[in-house]
Amino acid sequence: MVSRDFWRGVVDGDGSLGIYQRPAPSTASLAQLRVAGRRHLLEAFVGFLEREGIVGLSVRPHRSIFNVGTTCGPAERIAKLLYEDAVIALARKAEIAARMIARQRERA
Repeated sequence: MVSRDFWRGVVDGDGSLGIYQRPAPSTASLAQLRVAGRRHLLEAFVGFLEREGIVGLSVRPHRSIFNVGTTCGPAERIAKLLYEDAVIALARKAEIAARMIARQRERA
């Protein structure tokens, strides 16, 4: 089993985290997480997430690579799983993950 630290490194390297404004007329924002890479790597990532109780994600082709992506609650749960109390993380992604985790806590 690969650790959350490994997967956080994958997201830091080949992923994106963000909180984006929904299209008008909505004033709400939308948390989003995406990871790009080779199929076998992303299938292992989805398997890791499933073992952690985050289900429903799939690996999808995108040009010459593959990606896994999600929004809202699942994206926030993944951010919490990978980044909460992490000692090492890419600073700009850790900051976005912290905002995503805070959004999740506000709704709890």
